[in-house]
Amino acid sequence: MAKPITPTKTGATPQMRGISNAQANGPAAMQSQPQTPPPSADLSERVPTGIEGLDDLCEGGFERGSSVLALGEPGSGKTTMMTQFLVNGALNHGEGGVFLSFEETKESIIRHSASFGWDLNALEKQGAVAIINYKPHEVKRLAEEGGGLIWDTITETGAKRIAIDSLSAYVILFESQYQAREAQRNLFELVRKWGCTTMMSGEAAASGDRSSVGMDYLSDAVLLLHHPRQRNVRFRAIEILKMRGTNHSQKICPFEFLPSVGMKVYPGEDIFEEFGTKGF
Repeated sequence: MAKPITPTKTGATPQMRGISNAQANGPAAMQSQPQTPPPSADLSERVPTGIEGLDDLCEGGFERGSSVLALGEPGSGKTTMMTQFLVNGALNHGEGGVFLSFEETKESIIRHSASFGWDLNALEKQGAVAIINYKPHEVKRLAEEGGGLIWDTITETGAKRIAIDSLSAYVILFESQYQAREAQRNLFELVRKWGCTTMMSGEAAASGDRSSVGMDYLSDAVLLLHHPRQRNVRFRAIEILKMRGTNHSQKICPFEFLPSVGMKVYPGEDIFEEFGTKGF
């Protein structure tokens, strides 16, 4: 089991985005299968995300061993949210994590995380977090091998949490729609066999078109990250579309990204101005 460490904070400050009660009066009111399968996860146990305000919306966190799909348009904060989920697990709960990326390079993930004070280099050196980047030509090998490298990494790190970014990038790398759907189903089967609590991202355009269509039905939970524009201002909001076995909030809540904190959700605040959510 990974041991918590204290991250090294940097001076970089990301742009703060979000909406509060005070702001709401403005324009916007968001092939190597494991030989021995892991023990069956206790879905009654909660896994805290560590994201302030989010756990209040879902009975204290995600179900242990569940798959959670975060959908949003580019720039809505999906990658940051998943990184925060892994970092909090390593720092505060001694739960190792694996970040599997089909888009961003390892160097890019580490660099962008540093702006929130998350030292992924230190976590990697300690063995608390591992970052794996699959290049396009390597994706088919992942499907054919049954995730051998990932399973080996899970075993080595004692990982309990996984982040996969992104499913949309994963499926478009296959030649036909049939191959993409089969690869998608196989990946979800692998995730269940790994027995970790897994966050995955998928693209959802502001128009409502979802390139990850079908994946939301395979997952145990779906989070929608809204990032619409009202006049000349964009704001951020999150809602839980579904979460099996959980009495989750039905409310759309504002959130923002803060330096040295990351994502922060405001369950007690409201989106005062209506915005379109048709299809998303």
